[in-house]
Amino acid sequence: MRPKNFTHVSKSRWVLLCIFCVAAAPLNGQTVADGIAAVEAGRLDDAVRILSEVVQRNPDSSECHFYLGLAHFRAGRSAAARPFLERAAALTPTNAQVWKVLGLVTTSSGDLDRAATSLGKACELAPRDEEACYYLARNLYALGHYEAARAPFEKALRAAPRTMAAKVHRAMALNFAALGSPAEAERHFVKAIQLAARPLRDAEDPRIDFGAFLFRQGSTEAALRPLQQAVEDVPSSARANLELGRVLLHLDKLDAATACLEKAVRLAPANFDAHLLLGRAYLRLGRTREGELEMRLGQEGWAGKR
Repeated sequence: MRPKNFTHVSKSRWVLLCIFCVAAAPLNGQTVADGIAAVEAGRLDDAVRILSEVVQRNPDSSECHFYLGLAHFRAGRSAAARPFLERAAALTPTNAQVWKVLGLVTTSSGDLDRAATSLGKACELAPRDEEACYYLARNLYALGHYEAARAPFEKALRAAPRTMAAKVHRAMALNFAALGSPAEAERHFVKAIQLAARPLRDAEDPRIDFGAFLFRQGSTEAALRPLQQAVEDVPSSARANLELGRVLLHLDKLDAATACLEKAVRLAPANFDAHLLLGRAYLRLGRTREGELEMRLGQEGWAGKR
């Protein structure tokens, strides 16, 4: 992966353009092109070794710093990646790809405010880059800046290929729900469900989010359909079983609720909400001893997280 505004040229010309990166290297030394090739081949430790040497010889090469930071990031070393990407951004402040990767690295380290700044620059420089604008909007959503997230979400949706559109619609629905705009939220949930491929990952299934949203809106019966579809398609989804169990419990369908919640607990034993809901179901069925045990597990679990 090369930064988008680092020239789109042939391989031979690419090497010529990068020759300044290795001018001080011995004739048999390795070059930035070797480091890039190692990154793209997934040989990340080799890439770090090669690019570390090249960066020492060429401390003002944005490209060398970018790929060294990228190699560290792909190897799961965000802390090591960050200074190289910050240097690359300082050297080429109009390079959207550098800002995007820096934003992703900063997000992974938990510094969402700084990440939003970097991703904001990436989205501004490349508004047709659906990833940069999407990640910016998601960061703003995570920070509770729901109104500010609307514009980058719209940019991401305009730029998104069909394969990504469902993900963007789902995130926009969650943002509108947080803004207290239920009609807009429902519109985007429905669109996300229509566009989503099957099977869906547990954490990204818009049917689960839509069912939970409808339940919170008081549309309990309507919440059943998307949640039942999610459980039918992916029976191993802890989240789908939990949310369906919650709705069934509210509708006083105790046996069906208990079955879903027991499965949710088996699939995700550290989910304390599942324990609490299962405890309530057991108590309402007269299974007092089991109910009290599940309630205690849930309460103690949440107390331990405080």
